[in-house]
Amino acid sequence: MSPVTNSIFNATRNTLHKWLSLSTGIIILFFCLLNSFMLEQRILGGFQVVLAALNFYFFWVSYHNQSKAWHRHVFIITLCCTAILAFAFADLRAGSIYWLILLPAIFCLLGGAKAGLCYTILASFPAIFIIYYRSDTDSFIQYRSILNFVLAYFMIYGVCYLYELQQTQNNQLLAKMAFEDPLTGAKNRHALKLFFDHFNRETQNLYIDTEWATRLLVVDIDFFKTVNDECGHEVGDQVLIELSELLQFYADKDNVYRIGGEEFLIILKDASATQAYDFAENIRARVEHSVFRASQHQIKITVSIGIAKLQQGHSFRKFLKAADKNLYSAKHKGRNLVHHSDLADEIN
Repeated sequence: MSPVTNSIFNATRNTLHKWLSLSTGIIILFFCLLNSFMLEQRILGGFQVVLAALNFYFFWVSYHNQSKAWHRHVFIITLCCTAILAFAFADLRAGSIYWLILLPAIFCLLGGAKAGLCYTILASFPAIFIIYYRSDTDSFIQYRSILNFVLAYFMIYGVCYLYELQQTQNNQLLAKMAFEDPLTGAKNRHALKLFFDHFNRETQNLYIDTEWATRLLVVDIDFFKTVNDECGHEVGDQVLIELSELLQFYADKDNVYRIGGEEFLIILKDASATQAYDFAENIRARVEHSVFRASQHQIKITVSIGIAKLQQGHSFRKFLKAADKNLYSAKHKGRNLVHHSDLADEIN
């Protein structure tokens, strides 16, 4: 699953986690008061007040967009423990088992298909054990109760799994349409903006090493208009496709973006200035010595590459404006070159 699709799923799960934490916190607090003061089950009530406080904490961090993936898993485990303990301590006639039927849906929607299946299987063992030892003395009734519970319990998971699978396919298709350039298959400006937002959010309170940093390579085809004018736009499109494939071969596919007509951008993470320059020079040389074949034409092109270090607080719009200004200014000094570009001053 691509990072973009992951971000979509995480946003959905974070929203679900936020409101589930609030609602279950209120419900657990209600049963805490009921068990502590009316049913005099103080141990269960004390455990539930801790879980209610934990759920309210999860709601608070989710509401302020500070939720982490492990929060969801802790929420799943605590909710599972609460439901199983309530079923173990409460009278069977109270219907606590109904909450267990709800668990597979929450496991699948919050944890994902694979993790959800693991949680579903693990939670079924104590539930079956409790049903067996707390059912009627007639052995037939015990086994029948277990059979009905297991069928309903895992059928709920099966339905949610199919829903999750279809949602994954739909989100991948939507992400492809929204965040990929339809011509070259590279990421587009929308995906790059998403990366900038994610970078600024994740590095907001972190120290950024000045030597090893995220660096951006702006790749621009030299005299590309000549290719379109002399050979036609169909040939030009094929050159763009082949160049994109070349860039994605040497850089990870998820780190290559098309940001303009003949302009691409490559993200290098945790790279020094020397490493970024060597990588850019290798790309430049590969393009220079490549032959792009399209409609019986053999096209030779060169590229100019500008290198910039991404810093905290760099906005997407300002960076692109400064990058374009810097690259085209540098082109007057020569083409088919790698240009060192420190954009910090221009952005600030």
